[in-house]
Amino acid sequence: MSTKSPTNSDLSRLNLWQASWKAIANSIWWQVCLIAVGSASSVIYPHVPLVSFAAVAGNTLTRKKALISAMSIWFANQLYGFTIRQYPHTLESFTWGIAMGVGTLLVTWLVTLRPRFSRYNWQGYLIWLTASVVGGYAIYQGSILAIAQLMGGHELSSTILWSIFVKDVIWTVALAAVHGCILVAISKRSRSF
Repeated sequence: MSTKSPTNSDLSRLNLWQASWKAIANSIWWQVCLIAVGSASSVIYPHVPLVSFAAVAGNTLTRKKALISAMSIWFANQLYGFTIRQYPHTLESFTWGIAMGVGTLLVTWLVTLRPRFSRYNWQGYLIWLTASVVGGYAIYQGSILAIAQLMGGHELSSTILWSIFVKDVIWTVALAAVHGCILVAISKRSRSF
């Protein structure tokens, strides 16, 4: 069994992909875009797809920026919920909000660990993004279900859980597509120099 050595073209493409990813991860505009879109989604949904934003932020930003972004989106959702949507000011509502925040923080942090295979090319990136959404959803909803059991109420049916998962997947695909287009544009621009 022989192993094929990477060609110079492979190495240059690899370095170009990494350089493009780092340019986006270290820039402020992608972070601001995620926060703005995530915060605005509170107007559309009472429950923002926090797992999706955690997975995308964790895969596309530095750890610090990802954590700040995810928590900013969570905070905007809570602020909107307790003011405009008039969530009840009860211990139960505050507990749900805190559980959502802790779940979002945990998922984002775990995603930012980015294993080596996810750092070098599109395939690894997409595999980790997929694992991030599926695993992040399991962790996030698992913590929500645990809180529901402890509080003795607020059951979620499998239909509701499935619709939340589908929403998270759709948002992840859309955000990843935008990020991918930006990566391609930066790569093409870099190649022309």
